[in-house]
Formats: sequence, structure tokens, C-alpha cells
Amino acid sequence: MQDTIIRFENVTKQFDDDAPVLDNVSFEIEKGKFYTLLGPSGCGKTTILRLIAGFLEASAGDIYLNEKKINAIPANKRPVNTVFQDYALFPHLNVYENVAFGLRIKKLAKKVIDEKVKEALRFVNLSGYEKREISEMSGGQRQRVAIARAIVNEPEVILLDEPLSALDLKLRTEMQYELRDLQRRLGITFIFVTHDQEEALAMSDEIFVLNKGEIQQSGTPIDIYDEPINRFVADFIGESNIVSGKMIQDFEVEFVGRHFECVDQGFNPNETVEIVIRPEDLEITAADKGQLRVKVDWLLFRGVHYEMGCVDVDGNEWLVHTTKKAKIGDEIGLTFDAEAIHVMRLGETEAEFDKRLESYDEVE
Repeated sequence: MQDTIIRFENVTKQFDDDAPVLDNVSFEIEKGKFYTLLGPSGCGKTTILRLIAGFLEASAGDIYLNEKKINAIPANKRPVNTVFQDYALFPHLNVYENVAFGLRIKKLAKKVIDEKVKEALRFVNLSGYEKREISEMSGGQRQRVAIARAIVNEPEVILLDEPLSALDLKLRTEMQYELRDLQRRLGITFIFVTHDQEEALAMSDEIFVLNKGEIQQSGTPIDIYDEPINRFVADFIGESNIVSGKMIQDFEVEFVGRHFECVDQGFNPNETVEIVIRPEDLEITAADKGQLRVKVDWLLFRGVHYEMGCVDVDGNEWLVHTTKKAKIGDEIGLTFDAEAIHVMRLGETEAEFDKRLESYDEVE
């Protein structure tokens, strides 16, 4: 609790008589970490950001910052700053004046303002750009100006509302590294909103996956990728092969008409489940040597690997990422390790899921 900087306690946000945008959401944010709120449009991620910033009021529940309830505290009194999707820079002010704007409102001494602005610009690698007009800056440079303007006020939390979405792919990738490095150097809590799964996986210490106003799962990128809690998370985080199955007993599961060894436990005997196998965990072999026998339906070259769509005799589709090439129409075998099989319990809550995973450790 002592490292918690933001806490939501049963927070709901509803506009008029519409369905809640956020529905009884609770979570904690720790100091000095990079968090990502991930989900499709309309899932509630930007609403969480605006509630933290003070731009919206919760319909129910409480929001705490450093264990102080902030529901009634106005936005300008909260130690947070927001970097918007369009950066919201002042076009009539140069770089220096954009960054200095908030400090001038606070009526700080000119020397103090100058020191803080230059330090902030140095942090974002824009030293020497003080007199540059905003119209003369590239998209990546404008984003850095917006970040400098946010950090110059020394906030405890920086909120970033899809700030990379307007950038081209190459620049976007570069800025992912820069943002992550900046957060580590500053030691400030970053809360980043995106619908881009790859962005979330690359940048985050912790991810909250949202859907329809609820947090589906939270955890590290590796935990969420390797151990998705349900079909939505498995589908949204990375690409997945998902089929129905039956948990015969601990460490044994049945799907596509065959029994396989797995590493999951804690299910009821013969419980109906869903199976996830990631495309990169499937290996190509001869048709008669595979655990699955499939026919190649389509093939794409992705640069570092081939992406193949395959179909088994029951009509199940299998997505495969491999460095080996096969031709459309070929019959091939697919093999996979027991560790590649992830078993999902239908309707399991995150608390139940976490408890089950903890029992794995106890057994080990």
C-alpha cells in the first residue's frame, strides 16, 4: 500500500441513462512504473485517464491519490499532467514558451523558469530548439515538446492519451523506446492509453486490459501474453489459436479429438475449457509425424517469418508463424510442447485465476 500512488475503489462512470462507460472498477497504480490501459475503442480506458486528471467526475466510487481522496479536487490542483493525442500545443508560441506556459501561470521567477525549461528540453533531447516555431517541428518533435511541457511542472503522474497514434510506423517505434527510456530516467509514474497491443507489450511494466467498462485482466506483459484469462484477452493480446476442449484431469487435456499432456491443474475432471496455442509455438513437421494434421490454406511472407493459415479435418483453423516454408495445398503436421498449451476456465474471474496460479507454485 505504501507504494500505491493511485487507487480506484468501485468506480463507476455513467453518462445520462446510457450503459456505464466504467462499471464498478477497482485497481491500484504503484509509484514509478509504466502502466498501459489497453483495449478497443469505447472500452473505458480514456475515461479512466480523464477521471484521474479531474476532467470527469465519477458517478459512484472513490479515487485516491497518495491515499488522499481526490473526487472533489479540481484538475488544476492535482499533481498530474496530461499529454493529449493531438499534443494541444499553442501554435502561436515557440518551443520555449510552450514549455514555460504552466510555469508562467504559477508566476515563478524568470531565472527559475529558464532553468526548468532548459532542463525539461534536455530530458527530451530538444536542447537548442528553444526558439523553434511549433509549425517547424516534426510530429516526433512536437510530441517531445508536449512531454517537456508535462514534466516541467514536476508532476507525480503523467497521463498519455494515445500520443503516438498520429505518427508513422518507424517514428512510432522510435518514440516507444524514447518514452520508455524517459520514464525510467524520470522515475515518474506514466499511465499510457492505447489500443495497440504491440505498443503495450513493448513499453509497459503493467497492463490493464479493458473491455466494455471492465478490467478483464491486469499483469506484466509476459504474464498476460502467456497466461490470458479468457478468449477476449487471448484474442486481443497477440494472435491466438483458440479451440474448445475438456480438462480430463490435472496435466491432461482433450481437444480436436485427442488427449495431450499440459502443465495446467486445478480444474474439475472433464470440465469444459478453452485451449490457446500461440502461432509461434506451432512447429511444422511431416504430416504423419505431427500431433495435428492440417492442410495449408494460405501463406504470407512477413519478413522474419512466414504466416500460414491451416485447416484440420474437423474444420478448425490454425495460424502458424514459422521460418519454414510450405506450399498452399500441402498436408503438413504441427507439433507443440506441453508448455505451449494454455487452458482457460470458462467464466473465471481474475481473483479466481490468480488463486489457481498461486496453487501451481505451492505444488511445485
